Amino acid sequence: MARRTLDPSHTELISVLEGLLSRNEDVTARAVTRLHTSIRDASGITRHPERRQLLEQYQGRQKQLRKVLGQVQKSGTAVAADKLGQALERVRELESNEAARIASHLAMIHAVAEIGGTAKLQRFYKQYADIRDRLAREGSLSPTFVGNDQ
Repeated sequence: MARRTLDPSHTELISVLEGLLSRNEDVTARAVTRLHTSIRDASGITRHPERRQLLEQYQGRQKQLRKVLGQVQKSGTAVAADKLGQALERVRELESNEAARIASHLAMIHAVAEIGGTAKLQRFYKQYADIRDRLAREGSLSPTFVGNDQ
């Protein structure tokens, strides 16, 4: 027959168990005794049927929570890998678009130059020196149009 306890509703024990669970610390009889104010040794929990039942109940909950947490971490990794794959695909797409724009820009400049519009292009690019310089750095502009701003 179990002895009478000072806390028959086990309020402090439940509070300690909840704290261990919320901090994801191992729920053990020894862990409880370190935090409980009146239970001094593990056998004070394991030999008391109601306390042992509470301990086992919280150990079961912790096992369930850790299982779910493990699944979330694994699926979280899969989700992150999927997002990374999507981001890399988007980068490839943007790089391809940039290459197409550069080729198109150079073709347009060559076409205008062939029909005698070189002077007009040079005047245009003098007004937009910052754009001209950027296009030159990207390789989108013929060296003919990158010159002094006179």
